[in-house]
Amino acid sequence: MKKKWVSIVLTVALSLSMLAGCGSTASPSPGSDSQAGSSGEERMTLELWTSNRDILENSDAWYVKKIEEEFDVNIEMKYRNEGSTDYSEWLTLAMAGDEAPDWFRDQSISLTTLSDFAKQGLIAELNPEMVKENMPNYMAWTAKYKDIFGDDPFSLYMVDGKTYAIPDAKVDLTQFCLMGYRQDWLNNLGLEAPKTQDEFTEVMRAFTFDDPDGDGVDDTYGYIGITGDTDWAFSPIFAAYGTYPGIWYVKEDGTVTRGEIEPETKEALKYIKELYDMGVIDPEWMTIDFEGAKNKVISSVVGSSWQNWSTILTVDGWWSTLKEVEPDADWAVSAGIEGQNGDMGVMQFNPLAGVGLVFSKHMESQPEKIAKYLQVFDAIAGDPAWHEAEIWGVEGETFIIDENGNRQYTDEYADEGSRVEFGITADYRFPSLEQFQYDPDIHDAIDYTQELNAVRQETLGMIQGKYDILGNFNLPIWNDVSPELPDLNVIFAEMITGERDIEEFDAVVQEWMNKGGIEALEEAQQIYDERFN
Repeated sequence: MKKKWVSIVLTVALSLSMLAGCGSTASPSPGSDSQAGSSGEERMTLELWTSNRDILENSDAWYVKKIEEEFDVNIEMKYRNEGSTDYSEWLTLAMAGDEAPDWFRDQSISLTTLSDFAKQGLIAELNPEMVKENMPNYMAWTAKYKDIFGDDPFSLYMVDGKTYAIPDAKVDLTQFCLMGYRQDWLNNLGLEAPKTQDEFTEVMRAFTFDDPDGDGVDDTYGYIGITGDTDWAFSPIFAAYGTYPGIWYVKEDGTVTRGEIEPETKEALKYIKELYDMGVIDPEWMTIDFEGAKNKVISSVVGSSWQNWSTILTVDGWWSTLKEVEPDADWAVSAGIEGQNGDMGVMQFNPLAGVGLVFSKHMESQPEKIAKYLQVFDAIAGDPAWHEAEIWGVEGETFIIDENGNRQYTDEYADEGSRVEFGITADYRFPSLEQFQYDPDIHDAIDYTQELNAVRQETLGMIQGKYDILGNFNLPIWNDVSPELPDLNVIFAEMITGERDIEEFDAVVQEWMNKGGIEALEEAQQIYDERFN
């Protein structure tokens, strides 16, 4: 039975002190921006931004009407452009002109852009206490994922000590990627998915030289990475040595580093070169891109690589087309390759894409409206019934619960076009784009079947690895010096292929340090300590 939505009613006494930086004591002027609500008072009009231009005239959209009725507001749907480049260009022009949106939230908005907007006086300064008072679900969510947000989420994107953004995150990206091995090849060879480094070496040898697909042709390789960049290509192997080249991460002692300068990377390179010299790595690995790596996998050229869990394990994942030509193909997955010290994992992804929710400058004079946005966003994000409504609609009309306990669309709404016309799907999401305050513990049970969610929960318990902890922050010194530093990614590739001696590693790292690396490390440590400690 569909869960009943429980509304969260927040009575907030607002004053100008709740919103820092307000320059006027005037109340918001309703004008054409409001209509009478159920109480007889003027209703606020809130903006819903969508990337689907076709739905703008759908005044009867069910999900939108539901928001209006539940929160006693008017919703005005507006087009936000498609694609990050087009959106960023539009937003920059709109913010500088007279068409600034009430709010924006997009992964393409960087901390640099946020800082520029703040210094130009284009965005509203926020009082964190106001946000805390109006968004209790958000505060509980950021506390749950403290490892991502730190002790104070509002400190993450401060500009000159002031808060302009409410950080958001796609928290599952920290546990997203793992190793995949052709299970059918393992079966053919009488092997199991490797756990240790020695077992990995043997499986790679067998995948390359023992005809794992049984076609009598010498046309397979054991491994290829997901791009030709050395750090991405061999992430599971580096992780077995406890190092992650190509990203900023924090060691156990709290020191911020980059994996390419760690001594363990030298040892990992020696092992990778052994595999390369054995001939078990696809020889085209240095020139491969994401699409090329995918094609190697789905054409049965290679028997193992790493990717995100859904690419490997879902019926519509990136690798799923393999089954169209190899119906018996199957995958085994693991967290990575266990090194001699018990280290293992794969490079993960920074969940802090974009800077979160931001309000435009004109909203500073309308604190009541900001509070309303915060209350509505928080209530919708904090109740899974709203997410179910957005994606699935009305039980018994647009979807049913089948005998296995899974949601499925009714025949009338099996086509996405009919659902868009009815007024559900992510096109109507409020706020737009990725699920706001996404929590895999809650939302995955709504998005996936019970069977697939069980797979996802199993992988969550398995996945290990580090992500670029500073990937979303502006690092001025690093930006200045990095073009002058030795390109360790290229140098490492040359060491693997034998063009350079791996024993040059220490000297190359020292050169990296002397040409600005030391200053970049100091900057990274300072920014990490300021934002996360």
